[in-house]
Parts: sequence; structure tokens; C-alpha cells
Amino acid sequence: MRKIFLLIIALFTFSASWSQVSEADKNAALQLVNANRVAIGLSTYDVNNLAVSSSYVDQNSGIRYVYLVQTYLDIPVYNQMQVLTFRNNKLLSNAGGRIALIEQKINISNGIPAVSAPGAVVAAIADRGLVSSQAPVIISTKDNGHKVEFNNMGIARENITAQLMWVPATEGKAVYLAWQVYIIPNTSSDYWMVKINADNSSSLGADNLTVYCNWADPDHIYPFGSQYRHADEISISTFGETNLFDFKKINKNSYPVTVSPSLADNSNYRVIPPPYEAPSFMPGASTTWHDIRTNPWTAGSANATTLKWHSTDASGTDYNYTRGNNVWAYEDPLAANSGSVSRSATSSTALPNLTFDFTPDYTLEPTVSTPSPNKQLNITNLFYWNNIIHDVLYNYGFDEVGGNFQTNNLGRGGVGNDHVLAEAQDQAGLAATSTNRNNANFSTPADGSSGRMQMYLWTAPTPDRDGDVDNGIIVHEFGHGVSNRLTGGPAAAGCLGNAEQMGEGWSDYQALMLTQDWANSTLTTGFTTPRGIGTYALNQATTGLGIRTQRYCTDFTINNRSYAASISTSPHTRGEIWCATLWDMTWNIINQVATINPNIYDLAGGGGNNIALKLVMEGMKLQPCSPGFIDGRNAILQADLNLYGGAYQCAIKEAFRRRGMGDGASQGSSASVTDQVTSIILNPSVSLTTGGTIQVPEGQNISYTKSLSTLCTSALTNYLLTDTLPTNVSFVSATN
Repeated sequence: MRKIFLLIIALFTFSASWSQVSEADKNAALQLVNANRVAIGLSTYDVNNLAVSSSYVDQNSGIRYVYLVQTYLDIPVYNQMQVLTFRNNKLLSNAGGRIALIEQKINISNGIPAVSAPGAVVAAIADRGLVSSQAPVIISTKDNGHKVEFNNMGIARENITAQLMWVPATEGKAVYLAWQVYIIPNTSSDYWMVKINADNSSSLGADNLTVYCNWADPDHIYPFGSQYRHADEISISTFGETNLFDFKKINKNSYPVTVSPSLADNSNYRVIPPPYEAPSFMPGASTTWHDIRTNPWTAGSANATTLKWHSTDASGTDYNYTRGNNVWAYEDPLAANSGSVSRSATSSTALPNLTFDFTPDYTLEPTVSTPSPNKQLNITNLFYWNNIIHDVLYNYGFDEVGGNFQTNNLGRGGVGNDHVLAEAQDQAGLAATSTNRNNANFSTPADGSSGRMQMYLWTAPTPDRDGDVDNGIIVHEFGHGVSNRLTGGPAAAGCLGNAEQMGEGWSDYQALMLTQDWANSTLTTGFTTPRGIGTYALNQATTGLGIRTQRYCTDFTINNRSYAASISTSPHTRGEIWCATLWDMTWNIINQVATINPNIYDLAGGGGNNIALKLVMEGMKLQPCSPGFIDGRNAILQADLNLYGGAYQCAIKEAFRRRGMGDGASQGSSASVTDQVTSIILNPSVSLTTGGTIQVPEGQNISYTKSLSTLCTSALTNYLLTDTLPTNVSFVSATN
């Protein structure tokens, strides 16, 4: 008993110093881990070398999620994580793993860095080609000097931070002690995490928390797209967001739920509403490619829309412009990278009745404010859609504890102060030849720091097009925030930096799901109606390919993208395989339940579309850090077991089998895109049941029936069923 008591105390003490998880959740998680240690596969040594990065309970399913990070000498191992789920104190799932015998693979045996934190910061700045105007000044330290906060050194939008960690290399065969330096340069859209060897100041690589979609250069021939160069961005001195690391404390009870007297109760927005993917998808002439929506938050659930759309309720302040608890949308023509009332769209009426009724003229440039308020419409649409996405996905598990983007978490867990900064027409005020065009990106720091969406103009025959009204692009970019927050838990950042990760696929899938006309879809729509992505921004017809090589469709003659032994290094081309598979799966499930719910908000409605989206969202929560395609497949199958008792295993397996990820498929290393093993085989699974009376008085006959059934395969033939009788039983007869 004494050993166990000391073990738990050690765990509690260390975890408190490392993570942002609340004390109650951390303690609950560690108790479950200790009670299920054998089932998880952890030794006593393993349990003494871990930390809880995140843990929370989903109130609908009752599932507790636990994200464990491997540690050594009280120092975390980068992205080495186990993802666990529990229900009723029992282990449901276990993904990810640990580096075995790590003590034999490290480069500094005592865990004491030879390179100081200031020295690492200087090395990281040089590695990124930046030139600082100030020396590093330590502002605060934590965890015995393992976390250090510095000034911005005149080159960053936030204070620079450094954290000591172990960094695996060569598939975990070597492990280096390193300082991870977090820096958001003034001169670019990057959010860098640079790893500096703590032994010799060499660079061990860098991860970027900004996902550059490079829509104009999908194959990434150019580092940031053929029309995107960092040198052309304009410097700004302030960003105003909290830093990545845990220099702040989690506070579930901040911003209690109260009702402000001026809460915006009635609001009208002229927008391109769901389910329309873009203006060109709306009926009629271009003069009618918009519509008024009144109080759109009423479509969401109560918890998703407690504050409606224009209040944070932190101090009774409500906004009469495009700002609220979930997002602040504004134009950013000079790359200020911070919100401004004057650059937001403002209501023409006073609180509490707001009016954002800006009628566009699509024959004019999207940047004009007069004679047509095109710019105001586009900012309003960006605000509107960020809120729509928030409200829809909230019901599917992207809520406060799941790491969503909200200023005020209303005492429901997670870390607040991280609404989306949605920057419309970013640097659009520059010349038409600007390099900052035909693109979009999303930056996703850990929970508690704002996600940032940067939307650009698109060069087209006069006038230009604006991504701010291409709803598919908006959802796609927001989707990067979703996949990065859910994978590895909300406190992690950088879990999707590996070669085989599927971020572009998840983003395309969410774009399809939230812009599909479910009210007019039938069971065959997935086969008969192909979907492109980004056709409006590219000035294509609605039936165009958009930015992808093929339109998404379950018809293999239209889309035959499949997993292969070598898949593209381009994240977009690779993502097409993943999205095509998820799209197939969605229509498989729809046809299994024979129901489509016209209301995508309504998870409880039980439509196949609702079920599929829930499984995809849940799969992201269950998969390990640095997932590959097979990890993602297995996580979705596990999500079905956890949530629906395995009711959709066959529909899921068939979709993956069809695209080359059947039984026998292997991803190899998720750090490589050239070592996969494909399979279109679905191995037969046989279920045996016994029925009838199996106990009678001695001397009488027993009659019973044994039944065989197959799962996910056609009927078996030429099989032999045998049964072994006890020695005191005589065989009488058998039929069939």
C-alpha cells in the first residue's frame, strides 16, 4: 500500500507542474490510469514517467478522454503520447505508445542542458533567418527553469518562450535534449516551434502551427506558394494573444454565465447562407446571390449559443460590429494581424437590434465600399460562417473541453480567451500583383491562444474573387483548427506535423458536409452529384474541379483516389485520398440507415450524415499524435464501438477497403509516405451463436441450434462446422 500511495503522489506533483489540465480532471485521469495500468500495458516505471496533457469528460457519452505524454527526468518527450478513453472506470481504447528504453537513447544522461535557454532562443532566431533588435530578457520561469518566457526581442508579436523537452529522431532510435522555442515573427504569418539541440545549439527542425493551404500551388512547388513570399508581408509590433505555454492557469469558473442587459437579441445578416457553397451556387442571376438570415444562432444548441453571437459577457460588453464570443472578423489590408473596430463590419442599427444588411454588386471589385458595400458583405459573411461552423461542430464534440475557439468558456472547462481572429481580404489593399493572393491559411496554437484565419483575394478576370464568400474555403480553413485541436487533445500543438497526416482531407470533408444540400439529397446523391472544392474562388463553374485533381464522388469512374505504396508528398493530393474515403463512408452509413437528416446541427436526429460526421470528429479525438491513414481508420472504427456499439463497422470497413485500406493494409511509419502496404481485402469475420435448451434431466435428449453469420462479407460456402460433445453424451442426429 505504501508504494502505491507514493507512486500516485509523485504523479500528481509532476503533472500539476507540466500541463494545463485542472486538478480534478488530472487526479481522475491518473486514478484511472493506475487502476487500469495492466490493461493499458504500462509498467510501474512507465507510470512514474508520464504526465497528463489533457483530460475531460464528454457529458453526452460519459467518456473520459486522457492524453498521456511520456516523460523522462521530469522532461516531456515531444509528441510521444498515449490517447486513452474510459467509461464507467473501464478502459475503452488505447492508441499511441512510448519509446522503450529511452534512457539508453538520450544524448544527455542527466537531463541538464549544456545550452542555456537564452542561447537557444538566439540560435532559433538565426535558424529562422530573423534578425533581432533586442537581447533576450528573461521575464519568468517555471518548472525548475524548464520553461522560460522572454521579451519579444523586437521581432515577435508575442513574448518568446522556450521549453525543455526530449525530441525523438530516426523513429525513436535516438532522443535529443532540446529547447523548443516558440516564436511568432512580425514579418510573416508563421507560428514557429523551433527545436534547438541543448547539447550544441544545432537545429533539430521546426514545426509551423500555421497551415498554408497554398490553393494556388497545391503541389507545394514553392515553399509558401508561387504567389506568397514572406518578405512582402508588413511588420506590426503587437498581436495581443496569450503564449503557447502554460504561463497562465486554467480557470473553469472564469466568466460565469450572466445575461447582459444589452445582449444582441435580434440580428439580421445579408450573407451567402447554408447550404450554398459560394455565391455562384445560389439560384437566379448574380444580383440575387445573397440572402437575409435573422437570428441564425437559434439553429444551434443552447450551450453552443448561450451568448448568441455578439457578446462575450465578460464585463457586460456587447458588440455592434462583427465580433463576439467565437470570432472577430475584420479586414486586414496592411497585415496588422489584430482586430480593429474601424476594419470590422458595423451594424447600421443600435443594440440590441443589429442589422448587417449590405447588398453587394458582384460586377465591382470585392474591396469596394461604395457605391456598393462589397467589403462589408464579405466581412459579414466571414463572421457569419465562423459562427455557423462553431455552432454546428459544438454538437459533435468541438466544445469548450474539446478545445474550441471561445473567449468565454462559461465555466464549462477548457481554456478561454481564444476566439478566432478572422482576417478578411488580408493584404488586399496592395496592388493587384500582390504576392498575397489566391491563398488562405489557419494558425492553431494550443487551447487558450486564438486561432487565426487569413483569407485572401483571388485574381480573376475583372473583378477579382474573394475567398471570404467562398464558404467551402472558410470551412476548410476552420477545419485545420478543428483537426489540430482534437488530435492529441486541446493542450497539444504540433501533433499533425508528420508526413502522412491527413489534415487537408479532414478540412475538405468538413467543407463538403457543411455545404451539402442535405434537405434535397437522396440516398444516391453521393454517387450522382460530384463535388468540387473552391470553384468560386477559381472563377470556375459550380461543376468544376476546383483546386483538386478530381471531384469528390462515390462513383469510381469520377473519383478513384486510393491509398498506395507511395502517396504524394503534397498534403492536398494526399488529403484527397482521405476525404474521398470519408465521403464514401458517409454515403455507406446513409444507405445503411436509409435516412438523411436535413438538419446537420441535429446530431440526435440519427441521420446517416449526422452519424458519419460524429464518427469523423470522434476519430480525431481517439487517434494518436502523428497519425497515419491506418491510425485514422482504426480510430473511426473505435469511435463506432465507443458510441454506437459497432453498428457501422461494415460501412466503415468497406469504404476504407475500397480505397486501399482494407484488412492487411499498413501505413508503415507515419513519418514516411513511401512505405505503405495497400489492401483491398476484407477478411471474413464469423459469428457463432447457440440457441435452444442446453440443460435437461439425465437420459433425455438435448436439442439446440448453432448459427453462423458473417460480418461485412458475403455468405460463406464450403465451410465445416464441428462441435465436440462431452464424453457422457451420445450423438443422436443433426440436420443442415
